[in-house]
Amino acid sequence: MKKDNRGFLLAESLVVSTFVLTVLILLYIQFSNLTTNYKNSYNYNNVESIYDLSSVANYLQTNNYDLSTKLTQALPYVVVYKDGSCNMDAGIIDNFCDNLINKMDAKTIIYTYSDISIIKKYISTKEDNNINQKFRDFISKVETNVVQNKGRLFAEFNNDTYATIAMDNQLYIEETPEENTITVGGVNIPIVTENDGLYADSFETGKYTYKGANPNNYINFSGETWRIISINSDGTLKIMRSQNIANMPWDTEGVSTWNAPATLNTYLNSTYLQTLSEQSQITSHNWPIGTINYNNNDLASQITSENSTNWNGKVGLIAPSEYIRANTNNVECGTASLISTNYNKCINTNWMSSLGTYWWTISHANASFSPIFIHSGGFYYDTDVLGSSRNVVPVVYLNSNITLTGSGTQTDPYKIG
Repeated sequence: MKKDNRGFLLAESLVVSTFVLTVLILLYIQFSNLTTNYKNSYNYNNVESIYDLSSVANYLQTNNYDLSTKLTQALPYVVVYKDGSCNMDAGIIDNFCDNLINKMDAKTIIYTYSDISIIKKYISTKEDNNINQKFRDFISKVETNVVQNKGRLFAEFNNDTYATIAMDNQLYIEETPEENTITVGGVNIPIVTENDGLYADSFETGKYTYKGANPNNYINFSGETWRIISINSDGTLKIMRSQNIANMPWDTEGVSTWNAPATLNTYLNSTYLQTLSEQSQITSHNWPIGTINYNNNDLASQITSENSTNWNGKVGLIAPSEYIRANTNNVECGTASLISTNYNKCINTNWMSSLGTYWWTISHANASFSPIFIHSGGFYYDTDVLGSSRNVVPVVYLNSNITLTGSGTQTDPYKIG
């Protein structure tokens, strides 16, 4: 009897078809990946776009456009060119700029910090009409070492290509080989661009500010633990006590300004000053006491307002802007208004939050002339002069000629002499 093999052949055909289909799917996936990688390699940082962007960098540097001064913690980039014209608000005012970049068929060019983690964090949390989604995708994919240079350019071209270059990185490093450390009192302190540590201040040339949750800024002064706020351009160290000394009113007679002087000012510069065993290390200094808006959303203008009025003396309190500048989370905590909105995050990236709650600053509000204090949520409010007591955390400036030992950690704080 003849055997019927049709069932066997059908099963065999199904097996072969499944195998072929699987191979074809795998080949398609591989081909798709190759195509995507090729497309990205062409669209991202191709030779032509890099060359064009280099021309823009050379143009900016040749004409001495210093865009770094326009970067802020709240807005960590400057538009160089967008939709047919260079940015006059950034000071780029000659027609040659428009002609140069128009020929490149550029769509948007921005300038940002050397540390691109700042712009990456910004675009991950903020909607911005200048940086569309494709541009964001490109920026988020860029990986570079964190190095000191004169900033970085990112560009989007109308043909859907993108490019980025550092601004004259090698020249900058050769000119400032010691930029990564500063010598204070005989000890070398690293300058950082991320995490906890000492940062070059973004608002005052020659000033360095300690930022982060717990940087190594501990210093032993008059037998007590203090923290370094900043190293200033005149070589002085501004330090604050690591704990408050008392809960006191701003003034008992209704004086709203620090330099009137308020009762608290008088107490700190007489009774309290006499309790310090190392008074000779304190220098009389100018303190910024200008009025501010307690819910300010522009840190640069707030600092300008603070600096508009000064008081000279030996013992004071922090300025409100110093509390903001102690935070490493610039995107979400870079202004008083942002801290008020994101206080649950901001208290975790600011070492000053460890001082506790409800403590005085040296400033007063521009509308009410009421003193400003740090609130329990890590942001600040103004309050009535009479009937309101807050914690007092003294601050002093140390002489520029002090000698330090130690490493600044909590277990090995800096020591004077």
